[in-house]
Amino acid sequence: MFHDLADAIEETLPRIVAATGTPGVAVALASSTELRGMGAGYADLARRVPMTGNSVGTAGSLSKPLVGLSLMRLAESGEIDVDGPIDPHLPAQARPANPEATEPITPGMLTAHVGGYRTDIIDAELTSPRPIAEYVAWRHEVGTTPEYGGVCPLYGPPGTYAYSSFGMSVVGCAVETVSGRDYSAFVDDVALTPLGMRDSALPTGNPGRSRWDELAGSAAYATGYMGFGPWCVPSPVFHSATYPGAGLITSPVDYARLLQSLLRTANGDGDGVVSPDGLAAMLRPRVTRSSPVTPDTFAGIGLEISNPDRDGRLWWWGHSAAYPWGYWWDARVYPHLDLVVVAMANKWDMMRLHNPADRNAAGIVAQWAARWAASGPPSRRGAAAPRREAPALTPETSALMGAVAGERSYAALGLSDRFDPGTVKAMAENARPFDASTPPGPDVDAFADGVEEMAMLAPDPEAIRAYARRQGADAALWALECGATAAQLPLPAPVFSAPHK
Repeated sequence: MFHDLADAIEETLPRIVAATGTPGVAVALASSTELRGMGAGYADLARRVPMTGNSVGTAGSLSKPLVGLSLMRLAESGEIDVDGPIDPHLPAQARPANPEATEPITPGMLTAHVGGYRTDIIDAELTSPRPIAEYVAWRHEVGTTPEYGGVCPLYGPPGTYAYSSFGMSVVGCAVETVSGRDYSAFVDDVALTPLGMRDSALPTGNPGRSRWDELAGSAAYATGYMGFGPWCVPSPVFHSATYPGAGLITSPVDYARLLQSLLRTANGDGDGVVSPDGLAAMLRPRVTRSSPVTPDTFAGIGLEISNPDRDGRLWWWGHSAAYPWGYWWDARVYPHLDLVVVAMANKWDMMRLHNPADRNAAGIVAQWAARWAASGPPSRRGAAAPRREAPALTPETSALMGAVAGERSYAALGLSDRFDPGTVKAMAENARPFDASTPPGPDVDAFADGVEEMAMLAPDPEAIRAYARRQGADAALWALECGATAAQLPLPAPVFSAPHK
């Protein structure tokens, strides 16, 4: 049964890639005892490198279950109380100082995103991150989230759900303090090395080349792409300052090893990463999630948990993930089906800040695999998708591509540094349609002009909004052709360009 399901998914992947306009998708399927990787499409369009289940990419929020597991390991050894104050486990300058907090902030609150921090992205930087304790102290001093130059206060009301990689990374900082180890070294010791996850790494926050850097520069690293309709522009490698909560590099096969171990733990026969009681505590719903990616779910300790009343046998737990601007992941355990699904797609639809799970290739694989495991795969599944011609690019549309890429980086991510000219040139020169065909690409100079215009306007959301209005009907219709939800250039991103409620 397992291999019948895996065969069906593998045969369908090329059509999913074509239908979603994605360069490639990498997948791992596992049961309690079996594991299989597969892929379709390309990990790199310019070099025509095939995507496989062992392709690696930056996995964003797939880091968060590792924070939860690290916290639970320390809780099980009696070194930290999940529901006790976090302050004693942090350096003084790294302790939350939320003026709205009337009770102590706890690790359990932070790992369920109700610890009083506002929603953020990844605290992106163009250089390797500093130690997490230093960054947490600095961000507390600044007092705002980084998006759009800090238009939003860092703190919000505790007890209210607000998805925060920063808050999760505060727990990573506490793990360092309690364990006396660098966070990435602690995770290596308790999870990555014991499970044989050789293609997974977190940044160290220390000088020198790390395993993370090696993976990011390896032939196995899948390029992330900014999607503009069928056109795909390679995204630069961003570093996450909040790396405990967002910085993991992994492959679907490697991450499936982690979830397979936890599935066995749930069945009472785990590999020792966490005890069955510890996993049960992580899976206890703490708050309803209001996520645009996976709605109607709950947050546990570092885990997303679906609604059992709605899903029945398709009930799952795990985590969705994204990493700007080029990766969407879904990693799910379906315990009633004895199934693990991990999928990575290397494209971000740039006309949408969120790429819902039923529209991106990774989410589609995660959902269909479970449905087919429950009811049986379809008998006909390998039909070719019709070929879509990529529209010719003009200097005007090339400049708009550059402007969106620049706005999302310099304003939405809040980057204070700027891309060097060689990076911008490579983005335009290596742009391809998702099928790796080679029609004439973006006008390199026009693309660079668009990026530079946003460098001058960012991070001011009002200046960016005025720019979008000036582009007129042609730009609005181009955005619609590229997948926007309305005839409107979607700049700036409304979720982050004003103070959050």
